Formats: sequence, C-alpha cells, structure tokens
Amino acid sequence: MLSAILSSEGNENVTDDQTITTRSRTRAFRWTAAGVGLGAVALGTAGCGPSLTMVSAPWGESQAVIQSTLFGEKDVTFDESPVISVENGRITDVSVTSADGKKVDGEPIDGGAGWKIDTSDLDFGTKYLVTANAVDLRGKETTTSDSFKTFVPENELTVATNLTDGDTYGVGMPIIVTFSQPVKDRAAIEEKLLVTVDDAPVEGSWHWDSDTQVTYRPKTYWPADSKVELDAEIKGVNAGNQTYAMTNKLEDFKTGPRMILIQDSEKHQMVVKKDGKTIRTIPTSSGRPGYDTRSGTKVIMSKEPYVVMDAASLGVSKDDPNYYRLEVYNAMRITWSGEYIHSAPWSMGSQGYANVSHGCINVSPDNAAWLMDTVHVGDVVEVKNTPVSHDGNDANGWTQWNVPYTEWEKGSALPG
Repeated sequence: MLSAILSSEGNENVTDDQTITTRSRTRAFRWTAAGVGLGAVALGTAGCGPSLTMVSAPWGESQAVIQSTLFGEKDVTFDESPVISVENGRITDVSVTSADGKKVDGEPIDGGAGWKIDTSDLDFGTKYLVTANAVDLRGKETTTSDSFKTFVPENELTVATNLTDGDTYGVGMPIIVTFSQPVKDRAAIEEKLLVTVDDAPVEGSWHWDSDTQVTYRPKTYWPADSKVELDAEIKGVNAGNQTYAMTNKLEDFKTGPRMILIQDSEKHQMVVKKDGKTIRTIPTSSGRPGYDTRSGTKVIMSKEPYVVMDAASLGVSKDDPNYYRLEVYNAMRITWSGEYIHSAPWSMGSQGYANVSHGCINVSPDNAAWLMDTVHVGDVVEVKNTPVSHDGNDANGWTQWNVPYTEWEKGSALPG
C-alpha cells in the first residue's frame, strides 16, 4: 500500500497531464512509501482531488556496491595502502581482523567513497577477514564480507640506529640509520623517515652516506632541553630488488643543555660553554707535530671510563720508537681513528703550555672526571688552530657539522 502526503503554502496547480508543479513559495514535499520499488508510481486519492503521477526518484535505483582488489588475494603487498571502495553510496564502517583477533586500523577517504587500511598494522603472511558496511542514497544498508592474505617477502630489510630510546644526548647528535641490506629505492625509504622536535616539524635533511646508511641532522644544532622523535614507518616498504622492511622504528631522545667544548690548540686550552655561558676553562695538550689533532667540528661519540690505547691498532710496530700502549681513564671519543679527550696525568706539566700527545686532547684527571660527569654523547667539540683539519664529512667520526647545510641536503634522495 502506498500513501503520499503533500504539504505546501497556497494552492497547488495541477496540469492537464496531472504532473505536479508548485509556486516558488512552496516549501516542501513529505512522502512515505511501503511495498513498492522506485520506478514510476501512480498515486490515487480518495474523495476530491486528482490522481498523481510521480517520476523516478533523483537517487536512481542502484544500491551500494562494496568492492576491492584485495578481496580473495593471497599475496597483498604494502607498496600502496590497500583501499576498499563503494559505488552508489558511502562506507560507514570497516572491520579488518586477523585470525587471532588483531584489529587493523584504517580511515575513510574521499568523503566516505573509500576506506584506507593502515599498512603499519598488517603482518606478513597473514590472512585477514574484512567486513565492510555501506549505505546507499536511500539509506539502505549493505554489508560485504571477504578476506585477503598478505605476502611473505623474498628479501628482508632490518634497521638499526645509533640511538638508545629515551636517552639524553647533546645538541650535536646526528641520527644514523643503518640497513641490513642495500637500499636501491632510497626515496621510498626516506619519505617514510619523519623527524620532529617537541612534536613539531624541524628544518633538517637526511643524507645518504651509502646504500646501507642514511644520516639526519638539523640545519643548526638541536634546541636544548627538547624531545626529538624518529618515526620510521617503513614496514612493508619495497626498498628495491624485492627487499622489504620488516618492522617500523619509533625512537625518541631528549637533548640536554647546549654544551659546546671549544679547544684552541694554539692557546692550549678548552673553553666549556653551557647555554652560551663559560662554565670552565681547562688547560690542555693536543697532538704534537706529526700527530696533530684535526681541526673541525666533532661530536662526542662515546664516554669510556677505561680504554687501552695501543699504537699497534694504527699499524705502528712495537719496535718503533713511537710505539705506545697506555691505560687511559675517563676517555671521551671524538673520532674513529682514536682521538679522545681523556685523563693524562703524565702530561700535566705540558697542559696549558705545549702540544705533546699522539693526537688526543690531554687534560688532568680532575678535569677529565668533571667532563665525564658533565657532558653527554652528542655534545659538540670545536677544535681550532691545528695544522690539519677534517675534510668535510670525512666519516672519521660524527663529522656531519663540517658540511655546509646547502651541501648536506644535496645528499637527500627526495626532491628539494
């Protein structure tokens, strides 16, 4: 049975062919229908008044159709975010769960015309059940259930960093990401590496040192007393040659105060500045001629309470007059080749007056102990007034700050 209720202001005009028109002041039609489709419908009235003919409703006759290239697939990759779409309606809800009940997040896109699955929640070689609900323009609901299975990578890519999650580092700390396999598609990986400071974007750039290592530094030193976060959502990303990242990487660290250690090897002293203020001036002895300490901006790479320094590691024979083997305490490494700031009680007579070391920066035991208690890994060491210097980012330590930023950012795989 079909009933119709027409309401308007003023009189309705009905033409001879009995179609309905209204004056511009007419406000609305209200109608109810039961037991009929949406084709042309004849409306009969009881008593006075004409019969009415109503043409097809403006929303057509099609109901919502849910579809996806995912359904039934057994080797779904993560190269592009999987999407579930709908025709003639909008998606209201999608549930994606694994056999063990793990829920996969997602979000509507294009105003409800589709649903994008969060690939970071997917696991490899896993079957997922999808239940999608949609509503068409008439308000009629449709539910579709299907499944898909993710692929198993032929080659696996894992990552490691130079960070310890949650630690405190100096304002010169670089973020170094190392990969287990060569990365051929650098851009695909790099665009997933997000760095923020106190949850806000920061001006900085990644720089590829090789196919297996990429390093990030900001344009200037990190702000002091801040939180830096690395969010590497690379799981399932194809790094090239069908090599896929196996996991995401989320790490953060805090920066300490702005500590800058300025070593002047002509004056034989180190000035320690904290947040721009000098807090200590330390007599030093740096490398003697032939063993000159390199000038340039470096970063404290490690703090080692005890280390044995053996010239044999540099290829010096034990029969050589320049051979040495020393037990050293309170040492702070600043290059891979063996430059340290460390306690040197044997050279205290020269500290503040002459350069007599094999390339390290010698300080007194008291000053070395104070430095170990005061500085962080990642604090900046600026060495000046020596005959040799670092040649840009020469990989002899964390030497990224010797490169002008305009040159540094050219090492990114992404367009500027």
